[in-house]
Amino acid sequence: KAKAEEIVSFNGLSSEADILIGDILIIPNGKMPVTTQYARTWVPLSRSYFMCPISSPCRITQGLHWYNAIDFSHGKCGESIYAAAGGQVLRVNLTRSTSRWAFAGAGNHITILHPNGVVTMYGHIATSLVSPGDTVYQGQTIALVGGMPGTAGAGMSTGCHVHFSVRGSSNPFRF
Repeated sequence: KAKAEEIVSFNGLSSEADILIGDILIIPNGKMPVTTQYARTWVPLSRSYFMCPISSPCRITQGLHWYNAIDFSHGKCGESIYAAAGGQVLRVNLTRSTSRWAFAGAGNHITILHPNGVVTMYGHIATSLVSPGDTVYQGQTIALVGGMPGTAGAGMSTGCHVHFSVRGSSNPFRF
């Protein structure tokens, strides 16, 4: 068990108010609880609900991993990242830290809530072009690709790419 101040500090947050439901946090000196098995339920999505978050060709550089995520890249930082579907920007988390653990390894990232209740997260961004509360449309440029190791906000990245995570449904790019 850790104090709230320790959790806030360790995860690079400003205050407890920055913690939202569904956030993935690291608990300093924490231990994994014993869990019971349960059936997961997913919101069924047609593959066409989401578009690829980078320009064509849609190049997957790492398959399904780490909290229902897929990595996309053309190997260059600074390229556009597109909203995979329309929605409302919940969070834009940016840091100047070069720590690989910035925001639990996701580095700079944007979180979007979609009308169907699914939440997407775009990690390892260099720059955000949106703000919390903004309404975004499918295909709108929301950020630029980051993730160059050792740069501010790269987090636990091995190179320029976008880490695309889906919460509340299966990742449509998992195949």
